[in-house]
Amino acid sequence: MTKQTQKDNLVFEETKDPEVIRFTHMQNGENWAPPFMSKEDYLQRERVIGTSEISTKHLCPKMQKRFPEGSECLGIKYYVLRNLGLPATSKTSQVVASCETLNRVGMAASPQTGGAVQPVLTACIGGVYTLPEYRCKGYGSQMITRLNKLYDEYSQRADTPPLAKTVVMTLYSEVGEYYSKFGFSSRPVPVHVVKNIDRLLNEYCGGEPGGGDGGGRALDFDGCESLLERQVREFSQNITRLQKENPNAFVFAVEPSLDNFRLFHRRGLFHKKYVEPDSPVTFGYALPNGSHLVWHHNYYPGDRALFLLKLHVSEDSEDKDADLKLLLAQAICEAKKTKIDRLQFWDTELGHQAWSKPFMEFLGKIEDKSGLYQENPSRSAVRVSGFKGEDIIWDHNTKYCWF
Repeated sequence: MTKQTQKDNLVFEETKDPEVIRFTHMQNGENWAPPFMSKEDYLQRERVIGTSEISTKHLCPKMQKRFPEGSECLGIKYYVLRNLGLPATSKTSQVVASCETLNRVGMAASPQTGGAVQPVLTACIGGVYTLPEYRCKGYGSQMITRLNKLYDEYSQRADTPPLAKTVVMTLYSEVGEYYSKFGFSSRPVPVHVVKNIDRLLNEYCGGEPGGGDGGGRALDFDGCESLLERQVREFSQNITRLQKENPNAFVFAVEPSLDNFRLFHRRGLFHKKYVEPDSPVTFGYALPNGSHLVWHHNYYPGDRALFLLKLHVSEDSEDKDADLKLLLAQAICEAKKTKIDRLQFWDTELGHQAWSKPFMEFLGKIEDKSGLYQENPSRSAVRVSGFKGEDIIWDHNTKYCWF
């Protein structure tokens, strides 16, 4: 997908040049670098993200074996918009805007597949940035329009591998409905913030864990690898059910992967060394029956929280609410151990399930109403060429998919 498009003096293209990529991060770091990082720290963080397992998925032997044709579409891709009318004094002097996509394997079922779940390419757009001196000139709009066109045309080529014959484009908007004019349909998800974690632990969960879970285990950096099969099975069953209930719909999810969790862990650990370098951390907890919770330490000032990243309650569980209590107790203990005073999670992760109703009712009693069902500052949006927005169902649209 290295094709470039040109109109007048504008050229949109993929770049693999480290110097150009560094330049784009140096520019957007002016706005996006956390307050506890220097500019060089931010550049290093972006290198860590860009060289992480999920970002280099196209180099993974297992993925190359699974998709002999198509694995090259995976991983992180960097794009720039150039104005050739500007002086060409360096590799970056004509760059006016930039963006990235994190390309991952998705799972989808549609009328075209007869309801069968098949792998598709998901491209999550991030890093959309126009250099300050070039704003209000329509460059951002041109860039997104051309990015859409690039993926649409690639998916329709005769030589395109099966994985990329369908491309699901997603993004997380911090500018409201701006992207709707480019064909993206919003899927906003409320966020819950739990501050009274002591009451949740003592009154709902039954106090600190005392080993009564029959031999559960904390999850280390790679700890959820053995649990992924359960997640994939759950996702596949949900997609099949939703497509059957909505026979005209395109139903998809981002496929669970260890490398996706690693991306959150690596970002969190990078931030940790500046804010809380000494405390040991775990990344989740699993019960003997396979129910498990993966969490993420968020160290941003003003938004510091333990994010519940992926919750899976086993289909074989005899008491889902009891499993939830055990897992939440472990999460709260992790938060307190690492000097975090709140939990945060998307409603699509926890809160929408029928068995979570007692939990949400309890939160309604102990939490300020403003903390529950908050507007999500990252508004999910999706676009699939050939499908109307109302015919697209995004299953498991949770923090896990965020980029």
